Amino acid sequence: MVLVLPFETPSKKNSRVVDRRTGRSFPSKVYTAWHKSAASYVRQNYPAEALGSGPFRVEMSFWHPTFRKCDADNKVSSILDLLVDLGIIDDDNWQVVAQLRVANYYAKNRPCAEIKIFPLTECEE
Repeated sequence: MVLVLPFETPSKKNSRVVDRRTGRSFPSKVYTAWHKSAASYVRQNYPAEALGSGPFRVEMSFWHPTFRKCDADNKVSSILDLLVDLGIIDDDNWQVVAQLRVANYYAKNRPCAEIKIFPLTECEE
């Protein structure tokens, strides 16, 4: 399965808002809006396909619109959470996502994320 999201992927972890009264933290409005838009985009453009409990090799490529520094692992978490929330994969633990590959590129003013999910055979595990 290959998914392409034609927009920048925000970090869920670094963009949290803290309720000062309760101390609880919540994803920011930017992340929440991205998650809603990305989920809608995937539902509209890709067939509903639940891949199950794996194990899988997941390859993610991010094209960044600027040279601004950001942590790739935070973007990976956002994508994995999206895949779980959409029901594409059952969970994002190491037994489901057994292999993970990440690549980062620069594409001036053209942010994008490409996600490839492959089932692992016994030979590859």
